Amino acid sequence: MMYTVLIAIAVIACAISLYMSVSIMRKQQKQRFDHINPTVAKHPIAANPIVILYLAFPILVIIGGLVWWYLEAKGLT
Repeated sequence: MMYTVLIAIAVIACAISLYMSVSIMRKQQKQRFDHINPTVAKHPIAANPIVILYLAFPILVIIGGLVWWYLEAKGLT
């Protein structure tokens, strides 16, 4: 039960952070920058490491929780 609550909190926090980051990036996209990487200009969301981290974190937390649950079920922890 505790793992479910922690995973839910992590997913909610990452979803809120992702939404806020994307909204800020969309506002910034309207401004003109002289020195910007062409990859970032074409794919502002996919080329942003923070957004990638927001998407990867809940997945890694879920995988870690499943591994922990498996190890506890086998009595290895």
